[in-house]
Amino acid sequence: MNTTGLTATAALALALTGCGTTPVADRPAAKPSNPAPAPTKSSAFLRPTHEQEKNLLTALTAIDPALTVKEERAVSRSVSVCDDIRKGKDDATVVKNAAYRYNGGDTTVDEAKGAKIVEAIKTAYCKA
Repeated sequence: MNTTGLTATAALALALTGCGTTPVADRPAAKPSNPAPAPTKSSAFLRPTHEQEKNLLTALTAIDPALTVKEERAVSRSVSVCDDIRKGKDDATVVKNAAYRYNGGDTTVDEAKGAKIVEAIKTAYCKA
């Protein structure tokens, strides 16, 4: 290798190893620029207990049997509705979101049926 090559290699090696006087282990840790906010109780998804789930499914079936054709899906959707309630969303938004979540498949869910679904979820397990 010629002298120019050795000089370039040495310069590159110095650049890669760093010439600072403070060892890496002694440097303060970098702080994240946007730390994630700590989760609050109201944003934690609340699942029903086994007994509450049975009561919920019974109530939803009474509203419309098509709502519980896929029971796990019905429970999963109720968890999302409950999360809206616990986050303090206004009633109209909670009802609208519930109607949207449960609409489809073998049933059509309008806001009137959405309101019944929200009431069933509140009664079965979800307290604000």
